[in-house]
Amino acid sequence: MHFIYIFLISCFVFSACCPEPKALTAEEISKEEAAAMKVCDDYNKASQQKNWAALVETLAGEVIFFGTDSAEIIKTFAEFKIKMLDQWKRYDKMVYGKMTDASVQMDKNATFASVIFGVPVTLTTPLSNKTYFLRVSRTLKKEKEKWVIVSGIVGVAADLETRNNVEAK
Repeated sequence: MHFIYIFLISCFVFSACCPEPKALTAEEISKEEAAAMKVCDDYNKASQQKNWAALVETLAGEVIFFGTDSAEIIKTFAEFKIKMLDQWKRYDKMVYGKMTDASVQMDKNATFASVIFGVPVTLTTPLSNKTYFLRVSRTLKKEKEKWVIVSGIVGVAADLETRNNVEAK
């Protein structure tokens, strides 16, 4: 029993003595924000190219994603792979545009980041060619000094024509 108390006290003393990591400078934070945005862009490019290996490079070992409807919740890497391969089969081509209205928030040590952006995507099938505007949120963390996506959510924003039709009613 005394061993447990000594162990707990040692852990407390050790953790109290460890200095807190130094907060990054504004320039360093800016570089980290750009690196987090690049991971999101790399994810879009890999998805557009239907390149599973490149897509995996942008992801953490454990992921959770919420899709464009309430039933689509992906909690495992295996589920994610099944959904992505299915999505790639449904569309002949997916073309992502430039990310806009981006916001990156991160902790002062650049270990976690929240990225929100809008992006147009054109989906082509044999019967149609439709462009949507997506609102995307990604949570990233540093793994082995590299930003990776741990979670995300995607929503289809109403296009201007749809919004005008709804407002006119």
